[in-house]
Amino acid sequence: MSHKKTENSEEDYQCDPAIVKLKEKITQLGTKRNSRVVLLFLEDEINYYTALNFLNILRKEPQIKRLDLILESSGGDLVMAVKIAHICKSYSEEFTVIVPFYAKSAASIIALSADNLILNTAGELGPIDPQIKHPAFDMYFPASSIKNALEFIESSKDPYIKMTMADKLEPLLIGAYNQTIEESKQYLNELPKIDRLSNKDEIIKVFTEKYVDHGYPITYKIFKQLKLDFVSRIEDKDEENLIYDIHELAIDFLSNNELGGLILTQNTIKISEFQEEKDENLPEEIE
Repeated sequence: MSHKKTENSEEDYQCDPAIVKLKEKITQLGTKRNSRVVLLFLEDEINYYTALNFLNILRKEPQIKRLDLILESSGGDLVMAVKIAHICKSYSEEFTVIVPFYAKSAASIIALSADNLILNTAGELGPIDPQIKHPAFDMYFPASSIKNALEFIESSKDPYIKMTMADKLEPLLIGAYNQTIEESKQYLNELPKIDRLSNKDEIIKVFTEKYVDHGYPITYKIFKQLKLDFVSRIEDKDEENLIYDIHELAIDFLSNNELGGLILTQNTIKISEFQEEKDENLPEEIE
């Protein structure tokens, strides 16, 4: 997939009507909730530069007592997602994540790391399906794709298929998969709000192993079943509609400008373009 190169600078976008409107809305929400509102919306994946840009924005903000992070992301690098959560907790006294629509895969770690998690009516998390870097090539794969391949090999009754598939699934890649899954479990196990619960093993299984579909919606109902009491809904419909107005404006802005990401406070904007695909780094076809 190719994307156009933006010709606008961040200074140009400061005056964009959509950004002006977004800043008005997040200021209004912050006043209503007595908080500092930050948007992290990603069409692209969470990566090193996402975390670095996030740090550079948050450290320049005035002292934050209550931080509300409105989060939209399909995931990406697990380590960088953990870094973003750490930055949020380090630069605020109380950290809340608000998910209007979805925070999937590695982004779920950010949401679960918060002091409070608010799921809007359509809000959901998903199983943690982090990206695995190929040991030999500059390429990333969802952990679930390696798991699916292993399960397919194990379920096949054809010895030729088993041998052929096993030969193409490199041991280093399998090792990277096992390590990444164990990392996911460890990060979850170390979250204070999960570690103190008697059913933490069940919670960790829900987010790493239970669902075959790694896009499976983990909704408010599931959180209630898991007795995760730091998760709530917004009862004030005007407040929820304001959050959805912000969500709509941010998604339209990214789509209309073909941008990979947006970090926004009432003071600062940081945009990111889509990562360029590196076709020259694709592995040669295995004969």
